[in-house]
Amino acid sequence: MGPKIKCPNCQQNEWLENNELSYLPTVVKLDDGTYAADPNNGIHVRLWRCNNCMYVMQFWEPD
Repeated sequence: MGPKIKCPNCQQNEWLENNELSYLPTVVKLDDGTYAADPNNGIHVRLWRCNNCMYVMQFWEPD
């Protein structure tokens, strides 16, 4: 089931869904200014793309 809103870019309601969930790990900034990803802590997102203008929208899903 696609998003219930129209595309914020072109106002059409033509959404295409990716077939897989994506996982975004939490990123932490270390004291030396570098970043490290925590693969055990993050969110699952589902991406939707407007079939008219290619706008991409993401929604998070709880674990």
